[in-house]
Amino acid sequence: MEKLNPFDDEQQRSLILQNDQQQYSLWPDFSTVPPGWQPVFGPAERADCIAWLESHWRDMRPTAQRAAS
Repeated sequence: MEKLNPFDDEQQRSLILQNDQQQYSLWPDFSTVPPGWQPVFGPAERADCIAWLESHWRDMRPTAQRAAS
């Protein structure tokens, strides 16, 4: 059986990460948080993380781009 990519695995517990430009990333909870990102939600079920993103991330543009407009 083929192993799922952890980013596509519906059963994978996840984190929501945020960078200094207030952008978010859905991240597997077993994986090291990359430099420049910090956890802001989780670990939680993937569906809960997606619901959190949908309610908190209103503007996908980086902070610098939002400030310039």
